Amino acid sequence: MRIDVVELPTKLGGRDRSEELFVVVDVLRLSSTMVTAFAHGCEAAIAVAEPAEAFALRDELPNVLLAGEREGYRIDGFELGNSPFEMTREAVGGRTLVMCSTNGTRAIVAGRAGAEAIVACFLNMSAAVRCARDSARSVTVLCSGKLGAAAVEDVVCAGMLVERLAGGGEGAALTGGARRGIEAYRRHAGNLVGMLAECEHGRYLTQIGMGRDVPYCAVVDRFDLVPRLTDGTVRAVRA
Repeated sequence: MRIDVVELPTKLGGRDRSEELFVVVDVLRLSSTMVTAFAHGCEAAIAVAEPAEAFALRDELPNVLLAGEREGYRIDGFELGNSPFEMTREAVGGRTLVMCSTNGTRAIVAGRAGAEAIVACFLNMSAAVRCARDSARSVTVLCSGKLGAAAVEDVVCAGMLVERLAGGGEGAALTGGARRGIEAYRRHAGNLVGMLAECEHGRYLTQIGMGRDVPYCAVVDRFDLVPRLTDGTVRAVRA
């Protein structure tokens, strides 16, 4: 198994990854929000890059809610923002979410280049590791980043996933990006809450009044489900 960590979708390069499993990570907050939505009964999710695509899908599909943000705030005309606390059973149970975020949904769209794609964060870490291991494919952990720059929280989360997936390293070929992810994780493993609170995006969320999302997104293994992308639609699987 080859395991790679890519810090940004723009750094995927030209290598053929069509037989790989993509694991998309956007800790703050798309991955965490999507996992929470599925845990609370969301039926399906569709990731789009631009709000116009979301509005068009709402006109075409039944039972749809739009959820997303720009600069951390709910997009005008959307029913929901991008906070996991908005993903209550009353709000999302049985519904399809069309999701559009500044960084995370773009990474999910990029993940369509692989044979399979799943969504991971701290909240579903063990389930994501099991799913990646069961796929028996080489793995690219694709971090979403923030506005074209690497996000430490995504790299740390990717490093945790790689360390757990690789185990003792036997049979796993780790790229330089994967090894850097492990190093980042080990630096912060003892204080994930502090790392999220002090990272650039964690501080920004606190400044705009969404600080309670930050420690929530640092909880490891709150849920045992994995969002999986199939034919353009994300649905939850148990792993």
